[in-house]
Amino acid sequence: MTKVRPITLVLLPGMDGTGQLFAPFVGGLPAWITPVVVSYPGDRPLDYPGHLEIVMAALPVGEPFVILGESFSGPLALMAAARQPAGLRGVILCATFVSWPMALPLRVARLAVLLGVFRLKSTGLFLRIVLGRGGSAELKRLFPLVLARLSPAVLAARARAVMGVNCAEELRACPVPLLALVAERDRIVSSRCLEEMRRVRPDMAVTSFSSPHLILQSATAAATTRISRFVAEVGSGRDISS
Repeated sequence: MTKVRPITLVLLPGMDGTGQLFAPFVGGLPAWITPVVVSYPGDRPLDYPGHLEIVMAALPVGEPFVILGESFSGPLALMAAARQPAGLRGVILCATFVSWPMALPLRVARLAVLLGVFRLKSTGLFLRIVLGRGGSAELKRLFPLVLARLSPAVLAARARAVMGVNCAEELRACPVPLLALVAERDRIVSSRCLEEMRRVRPDMAVTSFSSPHLILQSATAAATTRISRFVAEVGSGRDISS
């Protein structure tokens, strides 16, 4: 059996920004993958450049790594890759986008944020949106804890950041292999997003899952298998800085 080289997987969280929702996925990773879970401030509104500073500071130094950007953090994974950090071997885009992802018209979304939709912080509502009717007991336990940590102002700032983002050029210029994980029952990220990304990078590998938006939490075993295979494949690649 071929020995797999150890490698770090940097996990950038979705809209919640805490990284806590990665727990079920991290628990199933093989021993040769070292997870680094990045978290964003729960009490300080930031735009994408502000979040990127946190991401860049968290990247490993002197060792190979792969970046996974979940949902909100997909653009951040591409922005980080555009800086060509030493050791970067691959980028995984998980249920994410390069521009406004929702079927909801942008003007309606802006109005909803202006009217304070995030002040509701309804656990039941958010659970239905991201999980549908599914979700493990562990995830349903974690979700209210995560939501309680977030201020409405922080959530609103992240929503506004998504409304203004366009990372098509960063995707086009990404210097390492790409893998997109797509949720077939996603209520947040439109199927249009995958079409857009494929137009920009037709060489990008794509794997679909019969799951709602939170792929790593809803299709954990299948996602872990696919991600581990990708990480093993790119782990022996040449350093982009050399």
